[in-house]
Amino acid sequence: MITLTIHEDSEHQEKRRECLEWLGKHRVDVGLTSKASGRSRFLLGIHTRGSPVMRIPPRPVVQPALAQEDLREEMAGCLAEACGAAFAGDFPGTREGLEKAGQRGVDGIREYIDAGIDPPNAPVTLSGGWIYNRVAKKGVPVKGKSGTTPLVDTGQLYDDFDYEITEK
Repeated sequence: MITLTIHEDSEHQEKRRECLEWLGKHRVDVGLTSKASGRSRFLLGIHTRGSPVMRIPPRPVVQPALAQEDLREEMAGCLAEACGAAFAGDFPGTREGLEKAGQRGVDGIREYIDAGIDPPNAPVTLSGGWIYNRVAKKGVPVKGKSGTTPLVDTGQLYDDFDYEITEK
């Protein structure tokens, strides 16, 4: 029979307890955070659900991007690092692990947009022209946009994707 004895000072145990307690009370949120503009929140809502009145098809971004298996595994690895650091009593490492997971999630959303989202933009969206506004019941001019990637026009929504560490 083998007997194993572990000697650990009380200061290390206290650091470990504090880190694990902090980790249990916090989470990382990815997408449009509390710092995002109201315009970006509005645009994401429209693009997620679509708008028949505005003739915008649904183009969900956040959930499909974060559901990709390879991205989920990378984020899980970062969270595992945070857990390991918490168990070691390393508070900066614990926080850094959550931050890495959050940043990887943000990068994954941007990569998903950059890869192209279906359906592609309508020709009138790209070149501009006249469309019939069903609400106003008249034709209205539409300014064409630069670039062909859906969800990227001014870049404001794209840039507003972020992460934040919050209490549960």
